Amino acid sequence: MSSSQPTPTRLFPLQTRVIHASAGMRLRVVSGRLWLTQPNMAQDLFLGPGAVVDLLQDWVVIGADAEPRPQRGAPEVYSEYQLVSLVPATPRPRILAALRDALVAVGRRLGALGPALVRRSS
Repeated sequence: MSSSQPTPTRLFPLQTRVIHASAGMRLRVVSGRLWLTQPNMAQDLFLGPGAVVDLLQDWVVIGADAEPRPQRGAPEVYSEYQLVSLVPATPRPRILAALRDALVAVGRRLGALGPALVRRSS
């Protein structure tokens, strides 16, 4: 997992999103109160700030709980969450990049030699 924190996703009261997480995602509630509905699960989850849930399937619905409307001049009310992949990013080894570059160079040389090889075989 990356050391940098992903940007939180903001949901306003009663707003929902669908999360496709079959590859594995970790959801962390940053602020507010969220509800989570997962396929084939008997109960919904209600999550508050700091709660963490690992998601392992598609079609997960997340929604912001209803909040009282803020008074005039008060800051807007919303909930936030972060999603982080459970599958670590695999860095491409340098040897593979070097091998690819070498194969490209060989391909270019063979392409340049192509007309000469055709003349020899005729």
